[in-house]
This record gives sequence, structure tokens and C-alpha cells, in this order.
Amino acid sequence: MTGSTETPAVAPATAEPTTVEKLRGLRWSILSNATNTVFSQFTFFGSPFVLLLSALGMSKPQIGLILSFLPFAGLIALFIAPTVARYGYKRVYITFWGLRKIITVGLLFLPWLAASLGETGMVFYVSAIMAGFALSRAIAETGFLPWVQEYIPNSVRGRYSATNSIYTTLSGLAAVGAAGFVLDRSNDLSAYILLIAAGIAFGGVSTWAATRIPGGAAVQRTPETPSLLGGMQAAMSDGNFMRYLAGASLVTLALVPMMSFLPLFMQEVVLLSAGSVVLLQAGVLVGHLVSSLAWGLAADRYGSKPVMIAGLVMKLLLPVMWFVMPRDTEISLYIALAIAVLVGISDMAWGIGAGRLLFVSVVPPHRKTEYMSFYYASIGVVGGISQLMGGWILEFSGGLSGQILGLAIDPYTPLFVMGLVLTLATLVILGSIRADNVFGVIQFAGMFLRGNPFQAMGAMIRYYQARDERTTISMTERLGRARSPLAVEELLETLRDPRFNVRFEAIIAIARMPADPRLTHALIEVFSGTELALQSVAAWAMGRIADPESRAALRAGLDSKYLSIRAHSARALGAMQDQSIADELLQRLPAEADRGLQMAYASALGNLRTEAALGPLLELLYATHNPGARLELALSVARILGDEHAFIQLLRAARGDLGTSASQAVSAFKRRLERAKQLSPEMAAALQDAANAFARLDVEGGTAGLSRVLALAAEPTELSTFSHATTTMMREGSLRLAEFGAEHFETVLLSLHALRTAEVIRT
Repeated sequence: MTGSTETPAVAPATAEPTTVEKLRGLRWSILSNATNTVFSQFTFFGSPFVLLLSALGMSKPQIGLILSFLPFAGLIALFIAPTVARYGYKRVYITFWGLRKIITVGLLFLPWLAASLGETGMVFYVSAIMAGFALSRAIAETGFLPWVQEYIPNSVRGRYSATNSIYTTLSGLAAVGAAGFVLDRSNDLSAYILLIAAGIAFGGVSTWAATRIPGGAAVQRTPETPSLLGGMQAAMSDGNFMRYLAGASLVTLALVPMMSFLPLFMQEVVLLSAGSVVLLQAGVLVGHLVSSLAWGLAADRYGSKPVMIAGLVMKLLLPVMWFVMPRDTEISLYIALAIAVLVGISDMAWGIGAGRLLFVSVVPPHRKTEYMSFYYASIGVVGGISQLMGGWILEFSGGLSGQILGLAIDPYTPLFVMGLVLTLATLVILGSIRADNVFGVIQFAGMFLRGNPFQAMGAMIRYYQARDERTTISMTERLGRARSPLAVEELLETLRDPRFNVRFEAIIAIARMPADPRLTHALIEVFSGTELALQSVAAWAMGRIADPESRAALRAGLDSKYLSIRAHSARALGAMQDQSIADELLQRLPAEADRGLQMAYASALGNLRTEAALGPLLELLYATHNPGARLELALSVARILGDEHAFIQLLRAARGDLGTSASQAVSAFKRRLERAKQLSPEMAAALQDAANAFARLDVEGGTAGLSRVLALAAEPTELSTFSHATTTMMREGSLRLAEFGAEHFETVLLSLHALRTAEVIRT
């Protein structure tokens, strides 16, 4: 896949949306998904639907057959993918995503048809509705998969998945709570119909919100474009893709039968009520909620594969836990809820990890139509087989009973055994897949051991067993990372160790700990001692811990005969927000000849947000050429302007894509002026020109436009709107951008930050 020189499978009829447009559309995607979650829980995908089919008198094979229509319909993707691409991914998705809601209306007539159609007639009627729904869904999702690969930037895919999961989980929790409330009070057909009607309404909102998402335009096939069959052959010859598909297929066979019939297991074997069975879905959603953000950030930072494997490992536990859980007891519901939470956590790990892996590493973007249609159809076939398999297994094992080692065997036991074996096989297959992970799976799992008392106790034991300096230093570091009060005494002991390197590491470890009077007193003693190297790092540690008890010692350090002690003391006091030193540092800054001390004073004044220091800091920034020093000075200025976090976010985003980040910042400032009715025609034109240039990645043109914007904003007519500090930065930014353009990256960032923090007063 890497380094391919093949002709792209499709040629866009229109340009792909800019990153700015994609990011703007993500909120509509989340709204669409959140409202569709309510539709899903109330109709074909929630526990109420399986319970409804059972209430209609359908057998488990019949239920499995009806549920299999959904995945089997995915086969159509093999035949319609080129047509979907030609008509446009978005257009096809919206059309058929809405059509499936209309088809669902047919379920509302079940109470009136039940008596006249009879049991067989109801099976055919519900099957017809499910077939139409499944077909519409399959056509829609044939367009959706390539579209979603387009409109979600890879750089935020994990975070988007996490954020999307939070909102869909909250929607799902509300839906499950409502469903449980309704079914606990009335378990006849009218209760199910009420839920379905509400679901259809939410489904309409979901379809409308999807129309606001950018991209998905129609594409034109060229004479040089390989055929769909050729593209699918390329997918089948792609070893990495086929390994992923094999793993995804096995995990589908492992999990779908268990999860589809789990509501009936809970009702028939564990003997929970219908309302309690629906409540279990709330436990799953709680698992989603508490873990989604962590899994999303982990996937973006450490790679997809470790997160995916972590999810599979947790899923290995599920069939075992269901098999051994107590049945028909007072605690059965609570244990089932606890397992449901684990289901949700494992779902998020598997879903975010495997989904990100598919879009980022497995499917090449220029082959997305062929790969995605083949993937969707293949998983559809496997999913359909799994639904049928679940029904057949339960039919044949209907009379199964007995005990093994005191544990009850029932008709659902074969499903749990199959789930365990196939999940284990999935782990073996996906363990060798090529992925984007930064850390290995074992390394990733080890990261979850930090910051807890169990790690602290383990480090304490090994600390006392250490036989050499290197091991002692290693254990000292781990004691600090534990951040546990259990480690305080051991850290004090290391601070008295005769070995210098151990004492040095002890100070660093203490800096990671929460404030503790004993640790602060120990650091003050080191700082007041005679070991210069340890004094400096102790000052840094006291600044990081920020215990007020250490301020007096640090203030005394400002007059030390050693320049390094003065510098570290100033930085530490600045980090601790000690305003009492602001005037003194402001006097020392211009008179100081040592560049290191100048930087320390500047950093402290920035932390203290001393507005009077803004002019001297900008002069120092203009005269400094070292890139690292310039960036530190820029941060000090940004802190004075306010909202340090926004500046850091802007810096991180601009390092990856300066044009997009700058365009978003300029556009946001324009909207704020519009809402406040402070936007003049000249300013509006200047802002639009700058935003457009940055969005086109014309950084030089955007910088020139930004210089013009800053000049207009700093004019006397605008002074009533912005603070003195902001106006000062705008004037400086306009001058320096005109002089250096985009050459001085820090000036561009500070100029954008000035727009971000400018206080716009509504007239």
C-alpha cells in the first residue's frame, strides 16, 4: 500500500473540503450520530426490538433470521459502489438514510395487524419491513464509509471518535432510561410502539443534521480508472487488509450472536424483568462514557493497535463472566450491570482502535471506494451468518442443561464458548497486523500502571531490594510517578542517600508528588545547603509543587551570588504566582546583562501576567534570534495577554498546519466582531482576505493580510474596544509581520493570539 503509483480510483468533480470546513462540519456529524442513537435504541438495534419480536411469539431462529437481514444487505455494496460514487456519497447517504426512517413507520401498525395476520403473517410482515430497512441502510452506508474517511481529518480522528462517543452515549443513556421506564410500566405492544414512534422522530433530526456535513461530492470515473473488480482484486491481494478483514470477521462471529441474544439470556436464564434487561444497556453506555475520551486520546497519541488489542483482551473476559454469574438472585442485576460497564469500556477500545486503524492505516485513501465496499459487503455476510448461527445454536441446544464444576450449563453456554475461542483467535491474527502505533501493545498496557498505590507498593519493595545505584535511581523515579502518600517516607530516605545521583533523582521524583509539608521542608533544606547542582533543581521542584511555605526561601535565592540560583528562584516564584516580586523583576529585567537571567525574569513576569512588562518583553523578543528563546518569550507575552491554554493549542495546531489554524482564528475574530456589531466594511474585507489566504495554505499572503487586520484593529477608532495590552500587541504584530512576514513564527502566533484574547464589547 505504501509508495503506490497506481492511478487513483476516482477523480473528484469538485475540490475536497478544506480542513477548516471539515472541522466545522464535525459538530453536525456528532448531532446526527447522537440523534440516530436514540432512533437505534428505540427501533431495530436496541434490546426493546428483540423483546418485541419475542413478545410477538417468534422463535429464536426466526429472530436470528430477521436480524440477519441487516448485515446480509451489505452484499449490495459490491454491485452499487460505482453508482454511489457517481451520484455522490453524501447524496446517496442522505436519501437512503432518510428512506429507512420512512420504512420504519410500518412497525407502528403492528398492534392492529397482529390479530388479523396471525403468527406466520407477522413474521412475513416484520421480515418485509426489516428487508426494506436493511437494504436502504446498506445503500446509505456504502456511501457513508468513503465519505467519513474524507470529512474527518486523520489528525483528530481519535479525539473525534471519543467526543462523538460521549455525546452518543449521553443520548443513548437517556434513550435507555426512557425505554426502561416505559417497559417497566407496560409490557404490551403499545409500549413498544410508543418507543418506535419517538425513535422515528429522532431519526428525522439525524437525517437533517447529516445534510450539514461537508464533502461527499459526486466523482467522475476516467478511462484510466481501474474497474471496481480490479480494485477489489487489489484489496484481496493486500495482505494487511485481508488480515484486518479476517480479524474483524472472527470478532463479529464471536460477539454478534452473544450480544444479539443476551437480552433473552438475561430474561430467560438470569430471570431479570424486561425493564431490567433494557437497563443493562445503560451500563454499557456508562462504560462508553467513562472510557471513550481516554481511548480516543490514547489512539491518537500511541496508535490504533494497542487500543484495539486492549479492547479484545477485555472482551475475552466477557463470556467467562456471563457464564459464571449468579442467576435468579438479588445481586444478579448488579453483577450484570457491572459486566455491562466492562462491555462498554471494551466496545470503546475495540471500536476506536479498530476503526481508526481501518481508516488511517489499512485502507489507502485513493482506493477507499473499492476497499470500503468490499469490506462492508464481507462484514455484512459474516454478520448475517453470525445472526443465523446464533439462532440455530440456540435452537439445537434448547434442551442443554447440567453442571460443570458446580457451574450451570444452559442453552446459551455454546454461544459463550464460541465467543471465547473466536476472540482468542482474533487476538492471534490482529497481533501481527501492520499499524501506526508508536508504542507496542505491552508498553501501552504498562502505562496504565502509573499513578496508583499498587505501583507505589511495588516500587517500595523493589527499592529496598535494590543492590546498586542504577536500580535505586530507577526505583526512586517510580516512587515519584506513583504520586501516592505511601511513598513519602521512602522519598525522604532517598534524599538522604550518600549517592549524589540518587539524591538528584529524589528531588525530581518529589516534584511529581502532591504537596506535603515533610517533602517541602526537605526541599528547603537542600535549597539552603551548599550543593549548587542540587540547589538549582530543588528550586525548580519547589516551583512545580507550589507550596506557599517555600516562597521565603526562594525570595532569598533572588540575591544569591550564583546566577543559576537566581534564575531558578525567579522561575519558581513566577510559577507559584508570587506577585510580591513583580516590581523587583521589572526593574532588574532591562538592567540585567546576563542573557540567561533575562530569560528567567521574562518567564517569571509572564507567569505573573505583569502588564507593565509587555513593552520590555516585546523589545527583548525583537532583539533575540535563538528560536527556543524566542518561543519562550512569546509564551511570556501570551500569558500577559491571557488564556495560555489557547496559545498552546494554537502553537500545536500551527506546527502541523499553520494555514488552517490561522484561518480558523481569523474567522473566529470576524464572527465575534459581527455579533458585537463592531465590524466595519474595511475590517470585514481585510479579515476575509486573510482567512481565505490562510485556508488556501498561502501563508505569506495570509500573513500580509493579517498585518493589515492588526493595523486596522489598533487604529484609534478601535481603542475603546480592546485593552491597552491587546492594542500594544496588535501594533507590534502589524509592524513585525510587515517587516518579516511569516519568517518569525512566534510573531504570527502572538498576532493570532491577540485576536483570540481581544475583548470585543457589544454596542
